[in-house]
Amino acid sequence: MKVAIVGAGLAGMSCALNLEGYADVVIFEKNDVGGLVSYYCTGNYCIEKFYHHCFKSDRELIELAKNLGLKVTWRIARIGYAFDGKIYPLNTPIEILKYPHLSLIDKIKLAVFTLKSKRRDYLKEDDRGVIEGIKEELGENILNKFFMPLLKAKFGEYYGNVSYAWLLARVAIRSNRKLSGEELGYIRHGFHRLIEKMREGLNVRKEEVRRIEKIGKGFEVNGERFDIVVYTAPLPTLDEKIKKAAGIQEIKYQSSVCALIGAKESVTEDLYWTNVADSNIFGAIIEHTHFMPFEDYGEHIIYLASYSTPNGWLFNKSNDELRKLYLREISRFGLSEEDVNWIRIFKAKYSGPIYEKGYLKKITPYRTKLKGFYVAGMTSPPNYPERSMNGSIKAGIEVAQAIKEDFLL
Repeated sequence: MKVAIVGAGLAGMSCALNLEGYADVVIFEKNDVGGLVSYYCTGNYCIEKFYHHCFKSDRELIELAKNLGLKVTWRIARIGYAFDGKIYPLNTPIEILKYPHLSLIDKIKLAVFTLKSKRRDYLKEDDRGVIEGIKEELGENILNKFFMPLLKAKFGEYYGNVSYAWLLARVAIRSNRKLSGEELGYIRHGFHRLIEKMREGLNVRKEEVRRIEKIGKGFEVNGERFDIVVYTAPLPTLDEKIKKAAGIQEIKYQSSVCALIGAKESVTEDLYWTNVADSNIFGAIIEHTHFMPFEDYGEHIIYLASYSTPNGWLFNKSNDELRKLYLREISRFGLSEEDVNWIRIFKAKYSGPIYEKGYLKKITPYRTKLKGFYVAGMTSPPNYPERSMNGSIKAGIEVAQAIKEDFLL
């Protein structure tokens, strides 16, 4: 049995690993192995192009790392909120009480909302809009002064279409908090170590898939015959004829733009993640070296994270233009151009789906209407209602099991 996997991200490589011994697998990848977990290397270390961390609930990722001889390190990550150019830490009860832009009643409402979210069945809220849900449960003030800037930064023009289920699940995932901050995981010295271990022994071709064609009971991929195709790349890049035959619904995607900075100084004293309410360039400042030891890198590692749409103005700016924009904007928070050792811009045109109202009905099943053609990745069940490394690894495991059941067992 010969299997073609399109995409060497976490889902594609996870699928390939779980088909070892059952099939002859070829992975096609036109860009860097690892997908959104691909990495950039300086002379001294490697770091992910886009920020990454994991959670205690990420069972498949943690188990995979262990099986590959890697260990997940757990650290308390402190967070903050930037409003009107000033950064406020929001971790301890005292810090939260000192935050001046919400009333005490609003803060109590938010605390109760966070505690309750972990016990709620968020799937029941799939058809409800996030704006409607926040307004009804928390009120206009919390919506406008706290959530609205974050929603606009995350989803741009589509923020009003997002499902309330997404927010509830996201809050639940991030409620693994201690009094001093949130507990998050990372593989010391980089998730590239996981990518490299996964890749070992796999047949990965640096080749763009230009054509997939159904031929009899099998397929031709770039003219080569396969019995099965597993598509793990973003769905907008899939040929429309195949998409229609497979019965795959249209799903809107967002884009990611990220500035990765090596710097002499940090932006904050000890915050890992700062949500930014009042920037039209980036929505978050992620200071990696306030999460992992500065000594691992010898300089401060800072991400400036932005979200756009594939046709959005930000995504379509040149890298030179973006470098200037990011450097100008981060200077508002005290990091001067002289403090910056280097800056790199990374883009992902289709970084993930937009979780619109009713998205539950659009989730892509592993088995499609086109026999032998499978889909796994960002739009698979484990990545709803929040995409993650663990969700993609789990999607790879589950699609491999579906193939085994259908053809190999």
